[in-house]
Order: sequence, then C-alpha cells, then structure tokens
Amino acid sequence: AWLPGQSTMYKAAMAKDAMVDFGNNVDGARANFAVPRYVAEAGVTSLHDVDKPEFADKFEKTIYSIEIGSGSSEIANRAVDEDIYGLGDWDLKESSTAGMLGTVANAIKRDEWVMFVGWTPHWMGVEYDMVFLDDPEDLWGPGGGASDVKTLANKAWSEAHPNASIFLDQISFTSEEQSELIYGYGKEERPQEEVAGTWMKANPAKVKAWLEGVTTRDGEPAWPAVKEALGLPEA
Repeated sequence: AWLPGQSTMYKAAMAKDAMVDFGNNVDGARANFAVPRYVAEAGVTSLHDVDKPEFADKFEKTIYSIEIGSGSSEIANRAVDEDIYGLGDWDLKESSTAGMLGTVANAIKRDEWVMFVGWTPHWMGVEYDMVFLDDPEDLWGPGGGASDVKTLANKAWSEAHPNASIFLDQISFTSEEQSELIYGYGKEERPQEEVAGTWMKANPAKVKAWLEGVTTRDGEPAWPAVKEALGLPEA
C-alpha cells in the first residue's frame, strides 16, 4: 500500500480487520508532480509557479498522469477539479504508466516542457534528471509527497505463516536501492534473479538483518542456509 496516495483503499482494507500491516518496506519514498531539471532551472520549482503566465503556455497547460483509478490519478484529478495551484483550466491526460513515461522521455529528448506524476522508488528517477516540485498546499500530503510504502498481508495467511511474517516485517530498502533494482529488471529487462542476486551479494549485512529470527523448514537459522544457497559473502 502506497500512502497517502492509496489511503482510501488502505483504510477500507484495514477496517475489515482482514489485513496485517507490517510497516514500511521503503525509506524515502515520494510521489508528487515532477518536471525535468532544465524546467526547474528555468524557474519552476514550486507548484505555485506552474500556472504563472510566463510558464503555463510552455507546458501547454497539460498534466500527464497514470491510470484512472490509481491513487495518483485521484490526486491529479482533485488538483484540476478544485482548481488547486490554478490548475482548474489545465488538461489532465491520463494513460498507462508506460504511456506517460514514453511521453516524458520524448519531451526530454526535445528539451520540451512537461509536468507529470513522478514517484520514487522507480526507474524514472535513475533514467531521467527530474525534480519534484515544492507543494506548499500539501496536495500530495505532508513533506512534499513523502510516502509510506507498506507491506500488507492477509491476516489469516499471516497467522498461519509466522515465519514468513517475521521476514516480511523486517524487509526494507532505501528508495535509492529499490530504484536501482527496478531499473535493472524494469528498464534494462535483466532477469529478476540476476538483479536481486547481484544486489544481495553486495549487501549481505542487510539480508542477514532481514532474516533475524527467521528459520529454515527444519527450524535452523535462516541466514547460514541462505548465505550458502545463494553464494553470499560473510556479513
């Protein structure tokens, strides 16, 4: 669950008492409107800037967003519907994530102005030199869109699998770490096992910490077994 972007869905799920919240699995996640760095360097650093006469036409008064029904789509639509930051007369173009990012990539190649829904962790932060805009009205929530990315599990499943639940409760990445992983398999299209294996070999101490208190099927400590099976160095 990505919060606050998916708060509506999250609250509904938790209200049914059928889910367990294991807390954040990413440190430093964020979602907000973003622009290429050359746009920020031209003077657009805040959402209060985008509708200024000298800037709005350069954007063609258009916002690019992702799938209708997503948490980000709800926020982008509210900005237009409620005329927040003067965006009431802007055109909101919603498409798939791939479609939006294709538009962003083409705009950047031509040094065109573009404002879009951005987030991290994602490979876009590795691929594009992008800047999140300041958000004084907290449209995207406090902290300029600072987000919690929570691991949720079915409550009955969690109670039946306490060992796996310990692991899920302990696993977490920094936003930068996860963005690099997403870039490896999502953008470079390398096999997930290769991307994950390379990262684990470079970060054995983190893997060991995730496995604290986790056991093998035989009840033995998980870390030595994982280290041997995956060829990880000593932590």
